[in-house]
Amino acid sequence: MRKENSEFETGFVSEAGSFIDNRDYFAYIETEDLACYVLADGLDTVTDMNSAEMAVKAVLENFMEKPSMSRRRLMRGLRDAHEWLQFESRRVRLKASLLVIVTDYTRMVYASVGNVRLYHFRGGRLNFRSRDHSLAQSLVDDGRIPEDAAHLHEERGNLLEYLGKPGKLQAYVSKKTMLADGDVLLMVTPGMWEEVELAEMLGALEESKDPVILTDTLEEVLLSRQRRIIPNYTAAAISVKKIYQEKPKNRAKLIKRILIALIVMLLIGGGTWITLARSAEKKAQAVQEIMESGSLGDEYARLGDFQKAISPYSEAKNAATRIKDLVNRKLYLNKQALSQAIVDGDGYVDEGDFENAKISYEKALSLAKTYLSSSVDTIEKRIQDLDGYEAIRKQITEADVKFRAGDYTDALKLYEQAYKKATEGGYDRVIQEISGKQSDTQDKLTAIEHELQGIRAGKLAARGERLLQSEEYSGAIDAYAEAQQIYQEIGKLESVLSMERAITKVEDKQRSKQDEERAALAQQQEASDLGAIQQGPAGQAGSQQAAADQAAAQQAAIEQAARMAAEAAIREQTKQTEQNKQTEQTEQNKQTEQTEQKKQTKEPAENGSEDNSDGNEAEASDSESQE
Repeated sequence: MRKENSEFETGFVSEAGSFIDNRDYFAYIETEDLACYVLADGLDTVTDMNSAEMAVKAVLENFMEKPSMSRRRLMRGLRDAHEWLQFESRRVRLKASLLVIVTDYTRMVYASVGNVRLYHFRGGRLNFRSRDHSLAQSLVDDGRIPEDAAHLHEERGNLLEYLGKPGKLQAYVSKKTMLADGDVLLMVTPGMWEEVELAEMLGALEESKDPVILTDTLEEVLLSRQRRIIPNYTAAAISVKKIYQEKPKNRAKLIKRILIALIVMLLIGGGTWITLARSAEKKAQAVQEIMESGSLGDEYARLGDFQKAISPYSEAKNAATRIKDLVNRKLYLNKQALSQAIVDGDGYVDEGDFENAKISYEKALSLAKTYLSSSVDTIEKRIQDLDGYEAIRKQITEADVKFRAGDYTDALKLYEQAYKKATEGGYDRVIQEISGKQSDTQDKLTAIEHELQGIRAGKLAARGERLLQSEEYSGAIDAYAEAQQIYQEIGKLESVLSMERAITKVEDKQRSKQDEERAALAQQQEASDLGAIQQGPAGQAGSQQAAADQAAAQQAAIEQAARMAAEAAIREQTKQTEQNKQTEQTEQNKQTEQTEQKKQTKEPAENGSEDNSDGNEAEASDSESQE
């Protein structure tokens, strides 16, 4: 219940300044008995990973695993963050400065590495400031420059210690410091303390009633400098309104209890055996974890899935570290590095960086010969396949260029050639990629073809509309029908229905016109008959003439309808003829070939028969002369 009986307030500000990404990261956890505040400043420029965030999370995870103010525990958290950044530094080294504070709401302890600073204010004055791990700080310690000039010295950013550096970490861990009511702990990154002097910090502290106002005031001071380039900056303030008051301890009672405990332990002597038993149990569990995780990693490596092998190897390495099994730790550390090198090489191949891919594979091969001989053949094959991969990758790149330029036909040809080479060479890692690119290119070509077909169908529909306006119904129906067929082929069902409605409309108009013509002829016939009755013989002659004209008109209408039906039949026959023409031509070609073969077979026989016929003719002429 220490937190409930104390009062700690926290406020912070963290901005990217003139940059897009903020490489600073601040986070904290407050539990019932302890609180942990962590601030880090990323020193690298990697865009896909935030080294500050990674380091802060590693420290907080270590704290939450076993909350403690132990200096040893704090150092372990920093080492975990350091090793994680080292492990992730495959392409670019990840680096960060970090400051961590742990308090039990009565005392505090802090650890720092790099140049993230802690200012401890008490009673409106500076109680102490943390030391930087920089060359400028070393010059201050040697008395070569004054302390107030360190924040402007050109070597203030030249760090001697930082998370992620090669080798072991040498961080600073403080002793426990008693807190007092009214204390303020200010954590700042270089982007803040380089621009805001100590006097300005004290002025802001005097004017501020809470940590949020304090950090906002510091930000205003920084921005008032109006620098052309503003770096990332972060300020986190922890205001100690009230500490937890511990009951004073009775030293006599404490000494008495310690003596009693010692006597009991001497008499019983069982505590040591219990501790040893528990230690042996933990060691047995760790050994089992080493065996299981190591075997799982070896199985993944045997299957060639080195990405999945990394995690089991890491777990085996960590288990060996816990029980100080240096042999297995070295073994699985190198197997993990081997697997990571292969994964990195595969990544370089995918990116087309074959030079770095070869370096990664050769590193993996060197490790495999010592620690994982079963993978030597697999790695050697990867190295041998690099030339083939490079040739295929170049072809893929060339095809990509044509694809982006809209030359889909040539792009598809190049993708097909690359796919054939990949299939024949067994380059499975690019086959799926090429297949996907082929599919995308074919989709583009199909879309263009459909668009062209749609334009053609649109022109046919417009032609049908013009023919309909000029009452050429048969031509309009043909145009609409052809457009409908194209729309059906390209899958535009709405347009198919639209053409169907247009055809129905034309057919209705055609029938209406025919009905009107028949009605007009019937009216003419009635009028003619009525006139003949009224006019007598003379009228009858006129009516007969009118009847003849009407019959001729009816005959013309019948002939027109017959022509329209014949034209429709001819169009249908034409389509069928076009479909069968190729088949007939093929059959005809086959018959011609067979005839030629028969001729070649019969030529010798025909030559012999000609000779016989010549002899017979000669004999006949002789007999005739004798007669």
